[in-house]
Amino acid sequence: MTIQIYKIDGTAKELYPLVGPLVMNPAVLKYNNRYPFKTTKNFEWYVAVDKENGEAVGFIPLEHKNSETLINNYYAQAEGHDEILGWLLDAVKQDMTDEMPPLTALAQIQHAALFKEQGFTTTKEWKLYLKMQKTK
Repeated sequence: MTIQIYKIDGTAKELYPLVGPLVMNPAVLKYNNRYPFKTTKNFEWYVAVDKENGEAVGFIPLEHKNSETLINNYYAQAEGHDEILGWLLDAVKQDMTDEMPPLTALAQIQHAALFKEQGFTTTKEWKLYLKMQKTK
């Protein structure tokens, strides 16, 4: 599978047809613990697209806040899951600058090892999620 990562503003018209089939899919919502996906002008979406068929296979919405830059409610398809999430995380990290607030992730428990490999450390634990901070 050959992937291209697109960075799309949170309210850009091209975002909706690209991620719509995923964010409204019951299986994807189940993956996200039934929590709905959301976006505003404060979001940038990193979308992994399969170059062969032009379909989105994963995404990370990145929310820009005053005190943190937040990864939350991400998704990657089952085939190539960890690799896709890794590519998306790499793209997010490459765009981070020293002027931006720290990069924080609300990661699902089952993805703890993947986020740790990407340089995140756990700062808080809940039943289904970890709050993780990217160390500089």
